[in-house]
Amino acid sequence: MTRNENDQTGANDEGARPVDVTDGDVAELEAQLTARGETYARVTIVRREPPVSANVGDRAVVTADGELHGWIGGAACAQTTAISESAAAIEDGEPRLVGIAPDPEEIARPGLEAFPMHCHSEGVLELFIEPVNTTPDLLIVGDSPVARSLARLAAELAVDVTVVAPDGSDDVGDAAVVTETDPDAIVDAVGHAPLVVVASMGKYDARGVAAGVRAGAPYIGLVASDTRRSEVVERAAGVLDVDPETVRESVTNPAGVDIAAYTPAEIAASILAQVVDARSTAGGSARGSGAHTTVETAETAERAASDDEMSTEGSASSDELATDPVCGMTVEPASAPAVEHDGTTYYFCCEGCADSFQNDPASYLDAAEGSV
Repeated sequence: MTRNENDQTGANDEGARPVDVTDGDVAELEAQLTARGETYARVTIVRREPPVSANVGDRAVVTADGELHGWIGGAACAQTTAISESAAAIEDGEPRLVGIAPDPEEIARPGLEAFPMHCHSEGVLELFIEPVNTTPDLLIVGDSPVARSLARLAAELAVDVTVVAPDGSDDVGDAAVVTETDPDAIVDAVGHAPLVVVASMGKYDARGVAAGVRAGAPYIGLVASDTRRSEVVERAAGVLDVDPETVRESVTNPAGVDIAAYTPAEIAASILAQVVDARSTAGGSARGSGAHTTVETAETAERAASDDEMSTEGSASSDELATDPVCGMTVEPASAPAVEHDGTTYYFCCEGCADSFQNDPASYLDAAEGSV
């Protein structure tokens, strides 16, 4: 329940508690915020001097968008101070003890920040304000060596790790595995504002980026070269039906800090450092120079390995193969992503090519006809 400066129903100067606000209401809201992964501040009255319309132990929750729910008294200046100091606590992650009195100097002491009580009720309130930062989710999109290394290293951090791997993965430690690549399914699996690293090496990068944008991720790190980054941004924008610039502004590429990393484990370590920084800043503005050369080296190596695997698989059943109209790769229809267009089914080596074709089928079909 939200209280405003005029809402004092059931309150009086002897400290009576409004009958329509209960600890259960506040506890239920805290549980909901925690389930959604949203940061908030818990405000508890630890001392009072009458006349004030609140008691020691009364409490409230202030959400990240500045709404106060619960009861700390009806005084507008107390609520305003609680909201502003809660916002500061959420931003810097530090709890604080706040006093509000007609003469702040009378209650000032080490460890307490005193503010004036301007309301007619006068009285004194002391509030303990505690930021509650829920355990963040780290979403890793891909089953590449970099993605698997990152999942294992991230297990040492206070984060909940989820890996998107359509074929499953047994090499990601204790991370949860999601086999769906649909952006909505990914969002449902991780919830609001996860930290996101996309490292599928082109297979379903666009869907991972789209999921991150849709979930309001404060950080979306993309392991890709400059050339492929542009393609991923365009495809993700098509999936979301938004302006590509909106997606581009949300993506950090190259992902990772520049430590001259070359192996998958080294690249993962460089990305993890950036993830830690994004987590601590809570706004996720972790842009900057990344392991650009490193990423391109790893991408080239992994793409070559992937192409070799697909070529080997394709030769095993060459009499029933199809050709990907986007990249020209030979694929097995039984296990390949498919798109229906004008009554014809087209098969692709990965979701990335399928998304690209679905966004603009005419350009690929015209190109194929022109080459005949």
